[in-house]
Amino acid sequence: MNKTINIRLGMVILLVNDLEKSQDFYTKIGCKQKFALKNHWIELSLGEIKIGLCPTKNEIQNFRTGLVLETNDLMSTYQDWQDAGIEFINEPKTALHGIMISFKDPSGNIIDLYQPTPEKVLDLAKKVKAEDSCCKKDDTCCK
Repeated sequence: MNKTINIRLGMVILLVNDLEKSQDFYTKIGCKQKFALKNHWIELSLGEIKIGLCPTKNEIQNFRTGLVLETNDLMSTYQDWQDAGIEFINEPKTALHGIMISFKDPSGNIIDLYQPTPEKVLDLAKKVKAEDSCCKKDDTCCK
């Protein structure tokens, strides 16, 4: 094949039990409504990402969606969203690559909020490189 095909994420669809509550919730966390089909569908945008809300009668409580929202200031976002009534299921956790916390939408979909910490990753890479230079003290190599 000589033809180049570009593929990108087109939309994230979340199943929800209450379309109206979910619309309010996603608007509260910064999504903008693009359009709605009463009782059938709501399409929102969060930056360049489209999010579709699709009603279902099936039980979906505590379903991890794999949806990760990124922020540059997790602690401020966490506080603002707590004040707005967002239900978090844990406290912020710091890992090498970033800070994360999980929250639920009104239907029980679990979504992660993430703040990357690339400076920590760079520091680790430098440290590993320095420790891994085998012949720095003498001419013998580490094994």
